[in-house]
Amino acid sequence: MLTEVPVETRVELFRLICLQRAFEDRVMALYRQGRISGSVYTGRGQEAVAAAAGLALGPDDVVAPLNRELATHFARGVTPADVFRNFLGRGDGPTQGRDGNMHFGVPAKGVFPLVSMLGDLCPVIVGAALAFKRRREPRVAMTFLGEGAFSVGDTHEGLNLAGVWHVPAVFVLQSNGWSYSTPASAQMVNTNLAERIRGGWSIPAERVDGTDALATYEAIRAAVERARSGEGPQAVECVTLRGHGHAAHDDARYVSAELRASFPDPLERLAAQIEDADAIRQAAAEEVAAALAEAEAAPAPDPAQLERGVYAMPV
Repeated sequence: MLTEVPVETRVELFRLICLQRAFEDRVMALYRQGRISGSVYTGRGQEAVAAAAGLALGPDDVVAPLNRELATHFARGVTPADVFRNFLGRGDGPTQGRDGNMHFGVPAKGVFPLVSMLGDLCPVIVGAALAFKRRREPRVAMTFLGEGAFSVGDTHEGLNLAGVWHVPAVFVLQSNGWSYSTPASAQMVNTNLAERIRGGWSIPAERVDGTDALATYEAIRAAVERARSGEGPQAVECVTLRGHGHAAHDDARYVSAELRASFPDPLERLAAQIEDADAIRQAAAEEVAAALAEAEAAPAPDPAQLERGVYAMPV
């Protein structure tokens, strides 16, 4: 099956992975220089999942990414300059200087805003999928979940309703082994999330190697098409490992060198199958550098607009 992934799709997967890696390396440097007012949560080691999910969606589908799915944003048409403007708090950024993180969406591109609390987007996406079903639109709604989300009630309620209502929702599980610094084995007895979803809610769920971009793309693409064709909710668990800590302030010293060595780098793994891989990496690095320069030249927020979009209940 994997040999059937078109060459152009392989190249685009690799380009998106390179773009996320180059962007996050640069934004981590900015954070250490004290130029980012918020924090930075990278997807190093998980970029293949984000890229595959973004490419698997159709133009009219919607997605609610989390902190580590930057390549999903890029696949939907959000630009590195857009994201840099948000991190740098520029006035023409997605949140107009009100956020120094990834808490933004681009509705025109089918990207829902991030909610940091894992699991909260699960029922939101189920609601979107229910709307598509009621309107008989051939559209799919997707979101991401991690191990930590399985300790949150919203996740279980959302998965349950997805199954009850038989909606076209796709849940991509980023199983990176940790909920911040808590290993999955200390959080749940059964750490096989696909098995839990199949057994708990009778939702079809496949488990794949999340460091294998081609296998991940094929699994998510197939899940999206099943959901679109009326087969109800689908889930794909992608087994990965965070290359960095939970966020930029976390050195992840609790992750052993042996465990790290057991997970291949998804970028290097795919690079071995891509012609002109070095040229694509260089182009990604240049695109990120140009995007940063564009964002740095963008205007600061207008103080007169501080109260715009802020609401208060009448006393």
